[in-house]
Amino acid sequence: MARKPFDPSLAAGGLFDKPASPLPAKEEPNASAALGVSALSLLIRNALEGGVGTVRVVGEMSNFRAVQGHWYFSLKDADARIDCMMFRSAADRSACKPTDGIEVIITGQVTHYPPQGRTQIQCAKVELAGAGDLDAQFRQLCLELRGLGYFDDSAKVKIPAMPMCIALLTSAGSAAEADCLDAARQTFPSTKIIAVDIRVQGTNAAQGIARAITAVDASAKKLGIEVILLVRGGGSREDLWAFNERVVADAIRRCVTPIVTGIGHEIDTTIADLVADFRAATPSRAVTEVLPKREILHEQLAALTRRLSRAMTTHFERARGRVELAARSRGLVDPRTGLSIHHNRLMRSATGLVHAMRQRSNRREQLLAGSIARLAQIHPTSRLRTADTRITAATASLRRSGRTLVDAADRRIESVSRTLEAIGPMAVLQRGYSLTLNSSGTPVRRADSLRVGENIETVLADGQIRSVVDRIVPSKSTSAIPTKPSDGGSLDSTV
Repeated sequence: MARKPFDPSLAAGGLFDKPASPLPAKEEPNASAALGVSALSLLIRNALEGGVGTVRVVGEMSNFRAVQGHWYFSLKDADARIDCMMFRSAADRSACKPTDGIEVIITGQVTHYPPQGRTQIQCAKVELAGAGDLDAQFRQLCLELRGLGYFDDSAKVKIPAMPMCIALLTSAGSAAEADCLDAARQTFPSTKIIAVDIRVQGTNAAQGIARAITAVDASAKKLGIEVILLVRGGGSREDLWAFNERVVADAIRRCVTPIVTGIGHEIDTTIADLVADFRAATPSRAVTEVLPKREILHEQLAALTRRLSRAMTTHFERARGRVELAARSRGLVDPRTGLSIHHNRLMRSATGLVHAMRQRSNRREQLLAGSIARLAQIHPTSRLRTADTRITAATASLRRSGRTLVDAADRRIESVSRTLEAIGPMAVLQRGYSLTLNSSGTPVRRADSLRVGENIETVLADGQIRSVVDRIVPSKSTSAIPTKPSDGGSLDSTV
C-alpha cells in the first residue's frame, strides 16, 4: 500500500510562509521490519526539513545561554514552547541583543536533532519584536515600586553583625536548603537555623511566600530570630517569577526583621532582591554574608587579647611603681615623722593667725585715732587757725628762697666776670701782646693770608695802629719761638 504524502499544513499549524511541495510517494515499508532509532530519527528529520522547511515565528525568548558563541534559547507563547539554536556565524551578524523575556521574530528551519531526540528551529535571523509579557510586567512593577520608595536605601534595615538565630525560607529538601545549611555549618555553626518550608514556584507560590514572611516576622521576637533568609536555587525566568510578584514585595517592605535574599544565580535579579535589605548573589553566599567568619573572629579575639595583656601589664607596672614610691615615703616608714610635720605646720599656722589678728587690731586702732583727730579739726576756728599758720610759714619760706636765689645769682655773675676778665683779650693785651686785623677786620693768624699793600690794624692795650703791608717775610723756622708775641711771620709795615 502506498504511503500518503506529508501534509505540512497539518503538522505546522500555519506557522510557515507557504507550504512546501509534497514529497513524492514512497512505498510503505514492510510492517514486520523494525526500524532502528537512528533510522526513525532520520525519517523525522527529513520529514520536518522537507515538509515544514523555513518558517518565521514570533514568541518570547527564555532560557537563553551562549556556548562558545552559539545561541541556545526557547521560544514560547501562552500554550507552547519550542527549542531554538543559532550558530555563531549567524549570531555574530545579528543586531538583536538576546535577553530573557523579550519578544522576538525568528527566521529559520525546523529540524530534528537525533542525538538528543529534540525538535528545534535552526535560526538564521533573530529580530526584536518588542518586550515580552513577563519583561513588560517586570518593568512596570519596578517603576511603580520605585516611585513608592521600595528600593530606597533609607528604607533598608541594617543587618546584625553577629546573629545567633536565622530563619531560612526555602523549599524543604532543595539543593538551596542543603547549600545554606552546609555553608552555615562551615562558617559559624553556633548560629541557630530555623528552616521554613515554602513553595518557590508554581501556582499561588507568591502568596505562600508572602504569608511565610509575615508569619516569621510576627514570631521573630518570640523565637529570637534576628535575620530572615529568603533563598531559591537557579532556574528560568518563569521559575523565578513568584519572587517578582507585588504581594511578595509588599510583605518584604512591611517586614520589621532584616531580610536577605539569595535567589537564583548571580545574573538573576528579582523584585524581591531589590526590595530586600540585602541581596546576595546565591543562596550559599546569602548565608556567608550574614554570618560572622570564624577566622575573622579568632583574629579579632587574639588582637583584643594582646591589647588587654599589654594594658594590664602597663597598669600593673604603674601600680607597682606607686607602691614602691609609697614604701620609700618617710610617712609610711615612721608615722611619727608625718604627724610631727603636720603638728609643726599647725603650730605655725596658729602663730601666724594670732600675729595677723594683732596686726589687724592695731591697724584698726590707728585708723580710729586718725578719724578722731580729723573730726576734731573739722571745727571752723581750728581750720582758720591752721590755714593762717600755713600761709605765714609759706610767706617766710618764699622770702628766704628769694634771698637765696638772688645771692646765688650775684655770686655767679661775679665769678663769670672775673673769668671773662682773666681770659678776655684785654688781659692778654695788658701783658704786652697785640692783635692784628686785616682790612676786613678779621684777626690775622698767618702771614701768608695778607698781601703787599693791604691795610692792617694793630690793636694794643692802650690804642690802635693802622699801617700798610710793605713786604711779607716768612719765618725761617716754624719751630722757633719769638721773644715777643706775633701773629706768624715777619711783617715790614709802613705807618
